[in-house]
Amino acid sequence: MSKWTNEEAKKALDTIRKKALTDEKFFELCLKDPKKAVKEVAGKDVPDNFKLKFIENKTDEMIVVLPTPVKKNKALSEEELDSVAGGTAFLVTIDRADCHAQKNKL
Repeated sequence: MSKWTNEEAKKALDTIRKKALTDEKFFELCLKDPKKAVKEVAGKDVPDNFKLKFIENKTDEMIVVLPTPVKKNKALSEEELDSVAGGTAFLVTIDRADCHAQKNKL
């Protein structure tokens, strides 16, 4: 199992977003089996211990990802320091309306 760099992850997510805008079957794959969708565009597996979820963008809903709270007087672990310094959190939204609009332009 190979590790992902931030650059590889960003590139894969950008490709996924663009493909999901014009390919409704791929859009559905992202929602149903996100790791398979990533493998399809990036050619790399997502680690088994890594949870991945794509969420459809809805007009009446906003999803905000909050950081994990840091307890007072607690030193950060090496892993926590790495995530603050280089971060590996991504939020990708796929707007079905945009998907249909892009598809109609083609």
